[in-house]
Amino acid sequence: MSPKAVKPFVSGQKNDYNDAIGIYKAMFNGVRRVPVKSTEIRDLQTLRRIRSQVTKDKVKEINHVRGLLAEYGIVMGKSITAFNKGISSALESLKERGDVSPLVAEELQTTVESIKTKIERQKRLDREIEQLARGCKNYENFLKTPGVGPFTAAMLCVLLCDPAIFANGRQFAAYIGLAPRSRGSGGKNFIIGIPSKFNCDSESRAVFVECAQALARYKNKSPWVDGILRRKPKKVAVIAIANKLARQVWAMANKGESFKQMTILTA
Repeated sequence: MSPKAVKPFVSGQKNDYNDAIGIYKAMFNGVRRVPVKSTEIRDLQTLRRIRSQVTKDKVKEINHVRGLLAEYGIVMGKSITAFNKGISSALESLKERGDVSPLVAEELQTTVESIKTKIERQKRLDREIEQLARGCKNYENFLKTPGVGPFTAAMLCVLLCDPAIFANGRQFAAYIGLAPRSRGSGGKNFIIGIPSKFNCDSESRAVFVECAQALARYKNKSPWVDGILRRKPKKVAVIAIANKLARQVWAMANKGESFKQMTILTA
């Protein structure tokens, strides 16, 4: 069980006796347990965390170089594609200028080489993650789901290695941060929206939102997706699609079935 979930049931000072009583109380109050991961799932999760850190470092260094070049009047696009296309010409123009020290150009070139190394490492990690995920349960079923690619399917293998820890699909969607929260008292309940990124698994939620955006761009959309995109604002509809997708993949993992065999669920 998560220590944060057990802490409210622990009273008194911090010791083994009080911790054991708190764990006992938490078990009887239905606190969600942490699944025991197999060797393959643990290795897959480790590779995903390494990739996540490499991606963050890559983006940080790209923004750092863009900011430094902006000081010399060289403005580059925000996307990684724009950076890869324009960085060579930007460094060449920087070297040709007479008001820039050669040491500055050399250090920027070193930083750019570091960024290229991280990009190649990320691609290698993607291949390794896909290779390791092929041996996991339900990977092929996840891969057949519309909007889900190899990286998302590998993430689902980790998140849903034991789907029984969630009572239903809504609990899984709420764990990721896609289900709206409610708050109330005196018989009055209010929907207050989805949680902030600090109170949920923000990285997994971002991946589900990307999958939902891919579904929204499909030419042959399902009637439900097409209907909610027409009725609701784009951002609200994308969250609803991601919410429904999370419930569907939980049902697939729980039943061990593919997407084509699933019954249409409501979000």
